[in-house]
Amino acid sequence: MLLEVLAILLIINMAILIHEMGHAIAVISQNKHAKAEIYFGSSSKEKKLKLNLGRITCYLTIAISAFCRTSNIEKLPPITYKQRIIIFIGGPLASLLGFGTLYVTTHYISGVAGNIVMNIAGASFFLFITPLIPFTYPSFLGGGPSDGLQISNLIKENRKQRKAV
Repeated sequence: MLLEVLAILLIINMAILIHEMGHAIAVISQNKHAKAEIYFGSSSKEKKLKLNLGRITCYLTIAISAFCRTSNIEKLPPITYKQRIIIFIGGPLASLLGFGTLYVTTHYISGVAGNIVMNIAGASFFLFITPLIPFTYPSFLGGGPSDGLQISNLIKENRKQRKAV
């Protein structure tokens, strides 16, 4: 049973990593000097596996929540409305692409490995759909706004600014 729980946590963490990498890639694609950090669990860097992937740094541990942030935002020009939308959509889009890729891959892999890949694909699909729903995560999942809520708030804010002009 312990092995099953560990396998489920690793599957969830792989799907979360795919999702957060989408946000991180969107961040670094906006500016050639931008750097992104992905944190699993809390924003603490202690007792976490540090993984450097170019301008993306991941602080990994076993967790059921994660987030991405721009690490050097104070050195960059202000982010535009369109850039913010792209960053928020990057995670769900990466999850969708991850789902498609992993699902197709399962047709070529059988046995336990195929089942694991299929489960990561399913978790990725879940992380495509649910973050697009506008809601606030419960505190045990970080308590922050979903990608959908951030996009919704951004659109509302942009409409207010346009009406004011």
